[in-house]
Parts: sequence; structure tokens; C-alpha cells
Amino acid sequence: MNIINARLRGQTSLYSIHVEQGVFTAIEPQSATLSPSLNASEIDAQGNLVCAPFVEPHIHLDAVLTAGQPKWNQSGTLFEGIERWSERKPQLTAEDIEQRVLKTVQLLVENGVQYIRTHVDVTDPSLTALKTIAGLKEKLSKVIELQIVAFPQEGICSFPNGKQLMEQAIEHGADVIGGIPHFEFTREYGVESMHWVVALAKQHGLLVDVHCDEIDDEASRFLEVLATAALEQRCILTTMPIALSYSGY
Repeated sequence: MNIINARLRGQTSLYSIHVEQGVFTAIEPQSATLSPSLNASEIDAQGNLVCAPFVEPHIHLDAVLTAGQPKWNQSGTLFEGIERWSERKPQLTAEDIEQRVLKTVQLLVENGVQYIRTHVDVTDPSLTALKTIAGLKEKLSKVIELQIVAFPQEGICSFPNGKQLMEQAIEHGADVIGGIPHFEFTREYGVESMHWVVALAKQHGLLVDVHCDEIDDEASRFLEVLATAALEQRCILTTMPIALSYSGY
């Protein structure tokens, strides 16, 4: 396959990009715009920028396009937002989730995104969202690479059977272990959840991505707890905005 009339970052002239079996084999400057009469193995970039795909590292696909359902977050605060979501969550169905996810993914792809990491709430005894989105992975694999975080929105230790639901999420296809220590009922629960999350990830060879200290509370100090848990269990964490990603041990 050849991509013609492509513009590259930092370059003023046009280029032809040659691809064989999914690998770029040559990038050659063009002396002029090539004829738009294409054969089946050519794509005309029409002078537009050709670059690496974008990555969406943090989205909640289970909750997309639900603003105002059933009520708006009047205060604009994190905690009211979580409360509004807890009211919407019982209304989830596989059809509802799939329709919203596919619409959102289409928007992302149209804007150059090909890699998505989505947090999916697993504080739901039926795991409706987790199962539905995991089931869409293969369907979407031709256009995006989807990575799923098992996200315990209402806590691991504070939510009934929270630990069991996290383990079930792994069985249903979760790639990453999440957490939200500052939303647990007590600091002790928050600390326990961080050590448990790292241990679970190490046990299954999975990544860790935690919503950690994302609130305006100076007393929320779980980042060092998570880092210490990783150090003690010889796990490596790389920092990201708000969250952390576990990259091996």
C-alpha cells in the first residue's frame, strides 16, 4: 500500500509513504502533487498531515453521553457527580451501553484516536458494563485497541463484595486494576485497598491505574501508600495525571 500526497510534521513538502504488511518500508519526498487517479493499493492524503495515532488514556465509556440522566450535577463537584452516576447505574442495559460506546468510539476514531484506555465501573453486582464493553473488544479491534480498567467507583473495601467483583472483572476480560482510595469509608480501608490492588495486579500480571488523590483535600495522601505498596512488592509504577500505571515487576 502507498500513501501519497502526505504532509509530515515539520516538513513543507509532500511525501509518499510505502507500507508492506503493516510496516512502513520507505518514506520518500515528492517533487509535486501526484495525480489523484488512484489504484486499489493507494491512499491520497490530499496534502493533509500524516502522523502517529492519538491515545485516549483516560475515559469512562460506560458513562459517556449520560450527562443529565437522571439529574444534572448542580454543584459541579466530584462527589455529586459520583452520586448522579450511582443513580444512573441501575438503568444500565447492554443495549444502552453498546449504543453509547459505539457512538463515542466513532467520534474518537474520526479525530485520530486509535488507542483507548477506559475505566469501567465494577461496583455493580451484575457487572453489566464490564461484560458489555469487554464483549465489544473484538468488534472494535479493526479500528482501535481497547484496554479496560476494572474501576471500583464506590470503593473496594467499602462496597459489598468489592474484592470479589474486582476478581470477577478479571475473569471477564479486564486488563488493568483500578482503585479509588480516597472514596473508601475510612483511611484504613483506603490503605488496605492500595496494598490489595497491587497484590492482585502482581498475581495476574496486570497493570494498575488508580484514581489517586484527585480531590482538593490536603489530607488525602494515598499516592505514597500506592508507591510504597509497589516498592514492597517490586512493582514499577509510572505516573500519569490523576492516575498511575503499573508497567511490570
